[in-house]
Amino acid sequence: MIVLVLAFLCVLLVAAPAHAVIMEADPQTPCAIDGDNVQSFLQAHDATVLRIVLPDFPSPNALTCVERAKAEGYRVYISLQYQNAWSPDQVAAYFAQTLPQYARYAWAVSVGNEQDIFSKQRLAQGVPRTARLCTGTGGRRRCRQSAGAYYREVWDAVEPVIARVAPKALRVYGETSPWGFTFLKDGFETGPPRGAQVVAFHCYDTKWGGLRAVPRVAAWAGRRHLPLWCSEMSDALHPLSWGRRDTSLRWETLLGGIEQRSPDLQMVSYYQWAQIGAR
Repeated sequence: MIVLVLAFLCVLLVAAPAHAVIMEADPQTPCAIDGDNVQSFLQAHDATVLRIVLPDFPSPNALTCVERAKAEGYRVYISLQYQNAWSPDQVAAYFAQTLPQYARYAWAVSVGNEQDIFSKQRLAQGVPRTARLCTGTGGRRRCRQSAGAYYREVWDAVEPVIARVAPKALRVYGETSPWGFTFLKDGFETGPPRGAQVVAFHCYDTKWGGLRAVPRVAAWAGRRHLPLWCSEMSDALHPLSWGRRDTSLRWETLLGGIEQRSPDLQMVSYYQWAQIGAR
């Protein structure tokens, strides 16, 4: 019995965060599509931040959800997704048109949502576009096409719009899929992105990248004096070719260990979407 108690205490110690982190939750469909009051969902996950992904089609109910969350004392984090086929100027125009109605509620705004992946879903980004990225000098100069370099061009066009329309909101760079670390790094090859205050990465427990890569991603962000946000993650995955389905205890233990090794990790989260899974 004593051995079991000691083992349980060890698990609790491993799972305990190394530092205080912000908890964010995102009930995608109830909030962005249906406009529901999601306070009970946020309370269930001990969240102080509501994140909402705004797709590039009209979603009038989303504003109702955001207004309620703000009135209930939650900070609101807006991820404005866009079509990868658009030019940087077109993306900037979309932000200038869409963001004003949310600006008064926004605590943070990200440029895009998983723009590094190809999607055919209703929240589709399309095929990522690339730009030429060159590194090195002289005979060691090497050039290649990079989706991260194109995202940087989008960022450079959009960041001034966010700064003007929602000047008090944190500007979030990346918001990449769990496989987007190279995408993130490529965007910094030409220097720090102007106005970037946070780097966001999706931290599902995937078979490569994802949650287990967080200590490396957080350390990389920290060297650039930026905090890392795990803005999408969940232990409740359906059996998927790309993801691991963890028990609650295994998830908490794994996450606790990741937090211990990631002092630059500032936010963790819980994302609910039926196509991924939910408890």
